[in-house]
Amino acid sequence: MYVRGFGGSFFSHPFWRTRFKLTSQTDVDILRNCAVPYIEIDEALGCGLIEHDEAPSPAIISPAAPPPPAPAVARRTAVRRVRTRPPEAPVSPEQARAERTVTRGKVVVQALFDSARLGQAVPVAEAMSLVAEMDDLFARGEHKLLDVIRMKTADEYTYLHSVAVCALMLKLARQLGMAESEARECGLAGLLHDVGKMRVPADVLHKRGALTDAEYLQVQAHAEEGFAMLSMVPDLPEAAMTVARLHHEKIDGTGYPLQLSGEAIPLVARMGAICDVYDALTSNRAYKQAWTPAKALAAMAGWDGHFDGPLLEAFAASVGIALPHAPVEPA
Repeated sequence: MYVRGFGGSFFSHPFWRTRFKLTSQTDVDILRNCAVPYIEIDEALGCGLIEHDEAPSPAIISPAAPPPPAPAVARRTAVRRVRTRPPEAPVSPEQARAERTVTRGKVVVQALFDSARLGQAVPVAEAMSLVAEMDDLFARGEHKLLDVIRMKTADEYTYLHSVAVCALMLKLARQLGMAESEARECGLAGLLHDVGKMRVPADVLHKRGALTDAEYLQVQAHAEEGFAMLSMVPDLPEAAMTVARLHHEKIDGTGYPLQLSGEAIPLVARMGAICDVYDALTSNRAYKQAWTPAKALAAMAGWDGHFDGPLLEAFAASVGIALPHAPVEPA
């Protein structure tokens, strides 16, 4: 089979030539797995497609020898465009907007965390712009954002977890009837809540096995580290520093770092605790599979002393899931 050209970008395939004869199954397999949407073949210079009763695989090599050279006119009419993979289902405009926002969110959070780790100025304006974009999607009644975020892989968790908590904070804030400015401050707090983890050693932060007592203390330190880092950022809303420091506090006073209890924990921190744990439970991690949203909320409702009960009810309503009335033990 003689390849005459590729669809898409030059960078979509690994071949250094654009016109050549396919002579091995290895090249066929490479074609099948690269990102080009189609190839152009010249049936006057090589064999064409093999016809089957069922839909053929477009890149099966025929052992038949190529026919003798044909006149130039015949060659031009022998060029055919062949798909290398089935066409993808069309994406709705809402899905496309959500995917663009999530992609941007990952880039923004990575820049935020890198700046914080290096002691540079945190790009708050860019972060607030992202929060506003997400809030606008929800305000228009578009809810694909959470679905797209939920598809994150274990490798993407570090950055997209912050995007997810931001989105969940926005949803919960709106459910509670907060004004736009206050809701967006909650979203920004969600985006920055784990920035202190940039000060935790990577081998500890990503360890798959059980943490030692000393390692657990290092992880816990991210709350105070995040608070200290954000305290140095000019004009940052107070909510961001509060959530960074207190999103691991528990209603019964057994959380950290200050062991606050009940309403001594600021509302925005109680919100952050719920959103943080919910996304962690519903995400794929290196050491566990994601739970369904319903299973995660059922478990959270059964953990007495962890969360503000009425606030958890409001959160469940914000994500469209009925909270069980009786406590349910996690599986």
